[in-house]
Amino acid sequence: LGLTAAVMAQKAPSSSVYTCTDASGQHLTSDRPIPQCQDREQRVLGPSGMERSRLGPALTETEMAERLEQRRQAALLQQREKEQRRRDAALLARYPDRRSHDAARRDSLQTIEEQQAMVQQRLGLLGREQAQLQQELEFYAKDPGKAPARLRTSMQEVDQEMQEQRLLLQGHQDDARRMHNRFDAELQRLQPLWNPQAGTPPRP
Repeated sequence: LGLTAAVMAQKAPSSSVYTCTDASGQHLTSDRPIPQCQDREQRVLGPSGMERSRLGPALTETEMAERLEQRRQAALLQQREKEQRRRDAALLARYPDRRSHDAARRDSLQTIEEQQAMVQQRLGLLGREQAQLQQELEFYAKDPGKAPARLRTSMQEVDQEMQEQRLLLQGHQDDARRMHNRFDAELQRLQPLWNPQAGTPPRP
């Protein structure tokens, strides 16, 4: 604080007069910032006694830390807003209207639906193969130990592949759900960009 006062004193005109009332109520006057009044406002007078300006109180370390944190938060907010404007511009360039966004959603989901259809088809084939193997195994129902090893191995392989295909189908369903969520979020962001005044998109 003393260093701050010294620097301020070097910058202050020699004709300036600093005046304040300290914490004890004593009225002080000096030709440089008054250390006893660093925690309060000081009046800066000219030679004629007219007030030139006022010198605010010096900040404590805590206050300075709070001020720096406020500036940091403001800078972060400004950076986030700038990044959001950049993303909005890119999104609007990619989807200039509702029709283009709906078309992109359909194209993206079509690929996933085709993958799901292939898995469903494979599950159907495996189901028929499983039924056939099960029918053969029923011949050995009274004594399963006599069932050929080939038959038991084939049944295990079919069961395992069916489980894998079901997991694959679940993965495609999860992909479709995530895809819908992404396009829904984009649509919500795009609506005010398409029509800023109304806040709703034009009808496709």
